[in-house]
Amino acid sequence: MQLRFISLICLLLMCVSCTERVIFTHEKVTPEYAEIVSKNDVHAFADTLITPYIYTKVISLRMLPVKEKKQKFVEMLLPSVLLAQHNLNQKIKRVKHIENWLTQYPNYIESDSIFLFQLFEQYKCSEISELKKRLKPHPASIVLGQAALESGWGSSRFFQEGNNVFGIWSYNKGENRIKALVGRDSTHIYVRKYSSIEESVNDYYQTIARVRAYKEFRLERSNTNDPGKLVPLLHRYSEIGEAYTKKLNSLIKNNQLTQYDNYTIDDKYLQEETIELAQLNKFPLNNLY
Repeated sequence: MQLRFISLICLLLMCVSCTERVIFTHEKVTPEYAEIVSKNDVHAFADTLITPYIYTKVISLRMLPVKEKKQKFVEMLLPSVLLAQHNLNQKIKRVKHIENWLTQYPNYIESDSIFLFQLFEQYKCSEISELKKRLKPHPASIVLGQAALESGWGSSRFFQEGNNVFGIWSYNKGENRIKALVGRDSTHIYVRKYSSIEESVNDYYQTIARVRAYKEFRLERSNTNDPGKLVPLLHRYSEIGEAYTKKLNSLIKNNQLTQYDNYTIDDKYLQEETIELAQLNKFPLNNLY
């Protein structure tokens, strides 16, 4: 009896000694929150390293001189674009981590399974390869260009009253939204109202990722970051089709927006964070996952 007890203790000690933590490390951003009451509240860029400001309240830029209006608009919007891109890239990193795990082990870790299937539901797909295409962010120049077109460089009512940069419509009575002054064919039109510029940018990226009309764009985006190749594939974003993409392409070039594709979040606002996903027991015990 004593010998069996000792054997059991030895077995337990062996299990403990063979336990390996399964971890995942990602970069977390610590943003700064701010409201814009006057143009002087917009934080200018000192260089290509950007402080990640999230603006929760903005003003119309309509009355500013054109050059100043455009610069203020970019300074208001770019930090949120870079934040959205960073967060999407961190999700891709986690998805790739799961993908690598599945090449070595037959089953999901529970926390990975929850994370992955939430993304499947959110992005309306069911394959990891497709999910990575939908998560990949496109260059800031395209986002800034579309935002400028849709909001009139920060002059629209929807921009000022609802942080809605891209004029994205609302079809849900239960969400925060703003009624447009003009309807269509006797039908009222509503646009979404956001809590911040960042929320608007996140919704824009998700719209591009989910809607079938942008399938060709997503496919090309998985192979290139060249705005010249990507912009023509956004012809379904507007009712005017090809005329819209030509206008967008000209706006990006004439305002040299591709320079912002090389801007990044300042490293001092990034913090490495490690999370434990599971504890893998190397000792051959079954059903741990």
